[in-house]
Amino acid sequence: MNFLEIFQDHTCYLCREKEGAIPYLCPQCWDRLDFQPGHRQKNGRAIYTGFSYTGSLRKILTDYKFESKTYLAKTLAHLFIQVLGSMDLSQDLDGFVVVPSARQTLKKRGFDPMDLIGMEIHRLSGLSYYRGKLEKIKNTPLQLGLSAKEREVNLVQAFRAKDLEGKNILLLDDILTTGSTLYQASLALEEAGVNQVYPVSLSA
Repeated sequence: MNFLEIFQDHTCYLCREKEGAIPYLCPQCWDRLDFQPGHRQKNGRAIYTGFSYTGSLRKILTDYKFESKTYLAKTLAHLFIQVLGSMDLSQDLDGFVVVPSARQTLKKRGFDPMDLIGMEIHRLSGLSYYRGKLEKIKNTPLQLGLSAKEREVNLVQAFRAKDLEGKNILLLDDILTTGSTLYQASLALEEAGVNQVYPVSLSA
């Protein structure tokens, strides 16, 4: 975040005019986001989804991840909170993990998009963030542009989890396409002894 962004915390990132109800997003632009909470299925596993990956949200996520607009992690964390608030979460929920970046991607980008969002979610909600307990151990090509089959093969045994035995865990990611990422990450969590995994994508 640069010096000017500190003072623009309440200016809407999208319309550049109105003050934001949350950091960088005004109520009018918030209302224009397409919130359609529901479920998608991947190999018999339910994945909870929130927003439609179109229009303004697509711009926010693209700029955040590929233009290094890291301050938008605050905005995206608030949107995740809206998604989680629409879910009937178990009272036995222990906390959450996020889908991590591979080391190669992290080195190239300079930050882990979901990790920054995860820290903001923890700050806003108080939910326990089991940071670093899910790792991506396979440097896979970017999923963008791959076929559904290629995505599936790309991510087999790509994740490893630790120190979460017996816990009930939310698994968070930003964009759902074929569901391969959340499916394979869920398998890794279960192999590590997680009792219940709740996969959630901000958008689809």
